[in-house]
Amino acid sequence: MMFHAGIPPASLLLLLAILWWPLVLPLAPGHLQSPPTFITLNGSHLNHLLLDTHSSHIYVGAVNVLYHLSPDLQLLSWGKTGPKLDSPDCLPPIDPTDCTQAETTDNTNKLLLLEEIKGGDPLSLIVCGTVLQGICEKRSLENVSQVLYKTDNPVDTQYVAANNPRVSTVGVVVEQKGVLLMLVGRGYTSKGPGGIPPITMRRLTPVARYSAPAFSHEELGKLVVGSYSEYNNHFVKAFHHNNYVYFVFSRRDMWGKREYRTYVSRLCVGDPNFYSYVEVPLSCGGGYNLAQAAVLGYHREQPTLFVAMAMGQASTPTPTDRTALCVYKVEELDKALHGAQLLCYTQEGKDANNKEKAYIEYEVSSSCLKLPQDSLNEYPCGGEHTPSPIASAIALEATPAFTWTPPITAVTTATEVGHTIVLLGDKNGRLHKVFLHANGTGTKYDTVEVDAESPINADLLLDSNKQNVYVLTGRKVTKLHVAQCEKHLDCHTCLSNRDPYCGWCSLEGRYLSSPDCCYTPTPALSTLPSHQAAPLVLHKHLIIWKSFTYSMWPCHWCVKDELCTHDKSCPRQHVIYNSRVSVRSLISPRALPSPDLTVLYLLVVSSLRLICVCVTVQLYDCSVGQSDCSQCRAVAGNYGCVWCADETPGCVYNQSCTSGTMDTCPPPLITEVEPLTGPLEGGILLTIQGSNLGQSFQDIQAGVTVAGVTCRPLPEAYRISTRYNSSVKITASANATAGPVVITVRGSEKGESQQTFSYQNPQLSRIVPEKGPLAGGTMLTLHGSQLLTGQRTEQSSDQIAVFFFFCSIRNEVSDTRLICRTSHSNQTGRVPVKVVFGKAERILDSVLFSYMEDPVITDATPTESFYGYVRSRLIIHAKMKIQKCSRRCSSAYVSFCLQIQELCTNVTSERMICKSPMVEPKSRIVRVWFEMDNVHIDFHTIKNKLFTYHPNPDLFQLNSESRGTPIRFKPGGVLAVEGKGLTLAMNRDEVVAQLGDKECVIKTLDNTHLYCEPPEEQPLALDDSDLPKLKVLMGSLAFDLGPVQYDNDLHSLVPLAAQIGLAAGAAVVVLIVLVIILMYRRKSKQALRDYKKVLVQLETLEINVGDQCRKEFTDLMTEMMDLSSDVGGPGIPFLDYRTYAERVFFPGQKGAPLSQNLDLPDSRRQTVEQGLGQLNNLLNNRLFLIRFIHTLEVQQSFSQRDRGYVASLLTMALHDKLEYFTDVMKTLLGDLVQQYVTKNPKLMLRRTETVVEKMLTNWMSICLYSFLKEVAGEPLYKLYRAIKYQVDKGPVDAVTGKAKRTLNDSHLLREDIEYCSVTLTVLVKSGVEVQPCPVKVLDTDTITQVKDKILDQIYKGAAFSQRPAADSLDLEWRSGQAGHLTLSDDDVTAIIQGRWKRINTLQHYKVPDGATVALIPRSQSSLGVNQFYQTGEKTPMLEGEEEEGLRLWHLVKPSEDPEIPKHRKSSMRERERAKAIPEIYLTRLLSMKGTLQKFVDDVFVAILSTKWPPPIAVRFFFDFLDDMAEKHGIDDPETVHIWKTNSLPLRFWVNILKNPQFVFDVQVTDSVDAVLSVIAQTFIDSCTTSEHKVGRDSPVNKLLYAREIPRYKQLVERYYSDIHNAVSGCYQEMNSTLTELSGSFASEMNNLVALHELYKYINKYYDQIIMSLEEDAAGQKMQLAYRLQQVAALVENKVTDL
Repeated sequence: MMFHAGIPPASLLLLLAILWWPLVLPLAPGHLQSPPTFITLNGSHLNHLLLDTHSSHIYVGAVNVLYHLSPDLQLLSWGKTGPKLDSPDCLPPIDPTDCTQAETTDNTNKLLLLEEIKGGDPLSLIVCGTVLQGICEKRSLENVSQVLYKTDNPVDTQYVAANNPRVSTVGVVVEQKGVLLMLVGRGYTSKGPGGIPPITMRRLTPVARYSAPAFSHEELGKLVVGSYSEYNNHFVKAFHHNNYVYFVFSRRDMWGKREYRTYVSRLCVGDPNFYSYVEVPLSCGGGYNLAQAAVLGYHREQPTLFVAMAMGQASTPTPTDRTALCVYKVEELDKALHGAQLLCYTQEGKDANNKEKAYIEYEVSSSCLKLPQDSLNEYPCGGEHTPSPIASAIALEATPAFTWTPPITAVTTATEVGHTIVLLGDKNGRLHKVFLHANGTGTKYDTVEVDAESPINADLLLDSNKQNVYVLTGRKVTKLHVAQCEKHLDCHTCLSNRDPYCGWCSLEGRYLSSPDCCYTPTPALSTLPSHQAAPLVLHKHLIIWKSFTYSMWPCHWCVKDELCTHDKSCPRQHVIYNSRVSVRSLISPRALPSPDLTVLYLLVVSSLRLICVCVTVQLYDCSVGQSDCSQCRAVAGNYGCVWCADETPGCVYNQSCTSGTMDTCPPPLITEVEPLTGPLEGGILLTIQGSNLGQSFQDIQAGVTVAGVTCRPLPEAYRISTRYNSSVKITASANATAGPVVITVRGSEKGESQQTFSYQNPQLSRIVPEKGPLAGGTMLTLHGSQLLTGQRTEQSSDQIAVFFFFCSIRNEVSDTRLICRTSHSNQTGRVPVKVVFGKAERILDSVLFSYMEDPVITDATPTESFYGYVRSRLIIHAKMKIQKCSRRCSSAYVSFCLQIQELCTNVTSERMICKSPMVEPKSRIVRVWFEMDNVHIDFHTIKNKLFTYHPNPDLFQLNSESRGTPIRFKPGGVLAVEGKGLTLAMNRDEVVAQLGDKECVIKTLDNTHLYCEPPEEQPLALDDSDLPKLKVLMGSLAFDLGPVQYDNDLHSLVPLAAQIGLAAGAAVVVLIVLVIILMYRRKSKQALRDYKKVLVQLETLEINVGDQCRKEFTDLMTEMMDLSSDVGGPGIPFLDYRTYAERVFFPGQKGAPLSQNLDLPDSRRQTVEQGLGQLNNLLNNRLFLIRFIHTLEVQQSFSQRDRGYVASLLTMALHDKLEYFTDVMKTLLGDLVQQYVTKNPKLMLRRTETVVEKMLTNWMSICLYSFLKEVAGEPLYKLYRAIKYQVDKGPVDAVTGKAKRTLNDSHLLREDIEYCSVTLTVLVKSGVEVQPCPVKVLDTDTITQVKDKILDQIYKGAAFSQRPAADSLDLEWRSGQAGHLTLSDDDVTAIIQGRWKRINTLQHYKVPDGATVALIPRSQSSLGVNQFYQTGEKTPMLEGEEEEGLRLWHLVKPSEDPEIPKHRKSSMRERERAKAIPEIYLTRLLSMKGTLQKFVDDVFVAILSTKWPPPIAVRFFFDFLDDMAEKHGIDDPETVHIWKTNSLPLRFWVNILKNPQFVFDVQVTDSVDAVLSVIAQTFIDSCTTSEHKVGRDSPVNKLLYAREIPRYKQLVERYYSDIHNAVSGCYQEMNSTLTELSGSFASEMNNLVALHELYKYINKYYDQIIMSLEEDAAGQKMQLAYRLQQVAALVENKVTDL
């Protein structure tokens, strides 16, 4: 109704309603709404709820069942989905014989979606469950028992949902180019097929061309994740908004603190490759980090994401009971996602402060780049060259709007009168209604108990009219009214509930939702939460206060609180008093399409109770949209709008105009006419703009003329009073005319334009060019006059059509010229050119355009160029372009890479010359082609080869030593210029050399030299310099090689004075030479005398060395005789077989598999051991084992260390089947021989580069263990003890490891260190008795060295592992009854000189010969009466000193000149000689060598002697190598000798010689290891066939045994020869030996641990191994791949992809 000033009838109506409502209320029969509707479905556990908005039908997914319900929850149909025979460890179809663990399994519904095309009806119901690895099916929407699609034999790409009921799965259906796709987010499951990504895109219909079935992700995008179990995504929601798909999930933050966080990821709908994937973390203040439910809704008319968050338990994915609701604007979310993409695209993921804000997640081998700034605009959905998947390091922040306990499990939203209501379901089965304020905070105003103690499912759905909500719990489906107004029986409780949906209906006397009352004549009483006044909407913030002067209720208005109250004061103290009634109407700032508006008035009454009345009024603002008189008068008359002619004329309400209204409008005003030209024939559209151009189309229908010519307006283009289009038509006239545009409104008032419109006659004169190819693309220029006729200045010129086929305008059109690009033609011929101006056509008859056959290129040379060189070439046709990529690009990024082009010249019908484009060095050329208009010809199609770019050539300076200095040139010769890469893409004819202003003729050009012949006379310089410079031009590359100076052949005669001077100078030189000769003779005699003295000294030294050797050897033999009494039984500390095998198989590796146990939980142990047993069976399949090894070895990431490790694991696993192991090893060695025969057979077995080579090492170690213990062990142990004894007799530097007695010159102590032998009496406790034991040490020994020597003596013959460690004991010097002093390597008495600190020795403590000492446990050491300081432990103290900047030294200071100590036994002359010639101490090597010679000989003879039969394994393997050589036709005996040497001496014996700790329980110090290295190298040299030549420059270590090596070589050759000549046929004996070895030592091997370690490699390269097995026909018959899959199911607790 209309509402104007006066007494409102609503007041009387309101008074009447107040008096009636107590009487009407008890009589209202239907004042209560119907109770909530619910249905329990046969006790089924319900999983998912789906609403079909087209039919309003409900679909429920439950365990084993589907239900189809009507809107009022009546059962329409149902169908079974389970249970089914299944196991998560097996792949469907399930065969009980193959999958023994299969059992009847419930099918939990995981996905329930509608297959529907946008704008159309749904097609089917998509149902996915947990059984059969989560496959899906389609069902009928009318009858869910009818299956429309299912697969009986699914492939691995059809596994969709999680096979675990507790693991989440979400999905959304989208449409891409008319094809329906389903995007699925699936959590991690420990069982089932591995490798299913967390997010996949799947087809809903089969695609024949891909052979892809429905629900397959083949050839579609997926989110690739390195280790999904680490990230452990838990998906909450997937939804489609605008052109994106969003996923809400929580996962472990692997980039940050490895805590769980909530993320939102986004994908473009049209991105089938997931190039656009980006995710951003969500932060909900207060520590709420785990998303539980989410929904996309609206808040304040903006799309908003509502997420229910829980607080996690520490760093686990388990939520606590504390939850919160957080609200995120989608606009801000998109901004954060866009920002992360932009940073990763263009700034390498870093912000302005170089901090990483975006990165590549999920262990993908990609990285953020530095692409051009517009890359994201150019590729909003990414591309092959853009990085992905991108994750933001910056979280999107939000403050909790509402917190609640117990946990929130469901969320949805509704909007009522612009207000947001959030419905939250919790774990206890209650539904909470929360009003969300504008500031983002929420207030709960109601709670409904739906299903006690049964959590509300996340599928909380509103019906299509948003009045009812469907609530799903585990037991039932409930339909609730969102507004439950019926439970309030009086106005006070009704209004105090503050439900936005409800109001008190005064006439009916009951609480109803507002639509039930306000849209009828019945006034309704309404209120809002938080004491808010209901807003009334008026246009442009108009605030209207209406006084009801006859009302009796005194209401007051609180302005700041926007509250109407009966109180005398307001909360914020700003009150407007009124004794009657106040009405407030508040306008929304949003512009509405019309000033006509229906609003609700809020009448607030203060009396016994608070009452609200709803009144409908209509308002109209005349000033809106009426800018001139015509528009104002066009308004409907019932609104009373008039044009008021006061100082500021305008359109107002008639009662608001005080100065009088205008009965007629002013004349029309034309402000703009466009265009201002047109053809004589007319036909163009003319736009006229202005004001007062009529109130309707009929006003101007016959009143428009253009330059005197009538113009017909178009009714559809007419806008009242402001604008319309006219179609100008005029009869052709020879004379062009011009004039203004005139408009007459209703035949009276006229308006004339200031602009003049001109009629023109455009003409065409010629075209250039006159021909082009059939493919089109020719830029055609048309010349003429008045070609701008009919053109609109603000529009682009491409709107003019030029026809002869079609030619699109390319450039700006001028009055005399226009340019267009020709289109494709189907046939050759000549065609006319026609231009249309409106309805005027101009045809150029004098010249026709000719379509010619497309050009063909038959040859193009050359085929290569330099990067920076523009090289001319001879070809057929025009314009050559190159598409190139920078180093970062790959061929997949062609669309992003740069294009470089060069124009061709000298174009004829048969030939043209083009220049190769210049490109950046190190660019990668993607494509080279010739472009002739629209004809593109790739270079490789011409020559069948690619155009190649080479690095730029380089020419060096003529004078390389002094740049810029001229070189001298003798005329008649040639100039030689050095360079590199000169002929890679260049020939001699293309090089030009200039010397000054003349040419230097190129004579020769090769890859490194250029020779040119300069002119006979020196040319002039081209610049201001005196000398000409040589410049070489190679295409566009110019080289300035420096100046050239000619030598002149004309020499002047030498003057007489100069000749005399030369003669005198020569005489002086002769005299000087004579003097030098005399001095030389004198010095020579002196040197001869000194030489004789040195000979005497050397002779004395030789005698001393010989005496020393004899003495040392005597002492050593005495020591060895004592040792021999211990050797032969328990005296040699042999390692047990298990430890021996561990050290040989896994050298230097701590925690080797042999010493490990299978660490598994008891619940999994039996299953895993069963799987490992099946793996053991597979390894016993020769085909599988060989395929397995070969497949591993071709993997790039399978390192050399991995090869050795796998070989040792196989040795352990097959140790109980050594005969089979040997057979497989022989097969693999046969393959290895085949490889090396074609290359260099002498290199075979030289290194351990393959699995089989390490297998051979292990095999030899197993087979020769008995030989070691019985034959070679004793001499080897004696050699070790002899070395240790000799080394320990002399000083050994504890810091550098250098020793006086050694065989290794790099470890030789080259200084004459003064030392004395000291015998200590060590008190050894034996039971209750303490016995003294003498121990020889050196006074220069450190305290740790002394402790080691004492332990060696006390525990002589015992295993090293059985004796205490030196660091666990303290050395105590005892003198008398009370004098106990603890000695230490470092204490407060240590000597510090500058930055050097010396380690304490016995000499430092002045311990005398015969002193009594004792080793005591470190914990028992205590201070004695004579001890004034407390010592520290050696090692930590030394490390600490190093950290403090002090350098430690013992005997000599490292890397510095040695200080000569005080000598007591040597003269000053000897000390000077020692300082001058330190190499003289190399004789110590000879002394050591002579002492150890017998022991070295014994070891070599034990290994290589034929006195006893060689080991059967050696004979067997040498025979095998001979057979291999014969089989492959290798006649060279040296090759076979090398094979045998590489397989036995180098592979086994050298390893044992260098590492006696592999065989014995001993400790090998660095100084002992240095000696063993020299002996091992001697053994290697003895086994080679090459002649052992030595000279003065040979290494000292090789010179030591130069005399013995030939003798050792004879031993080796005789050993090989005897084995070769022995009776063959040892195979049977070998098999018996292997069987015996298998039984003897199999129990020592940890078989299960080895198999478990091997499985890790199978899992790592699973796909490659499966592919290899599947490619083998025999493997397919044996079902090896399937058997391996069964192993994976048991061991990994999942089935890996086939």
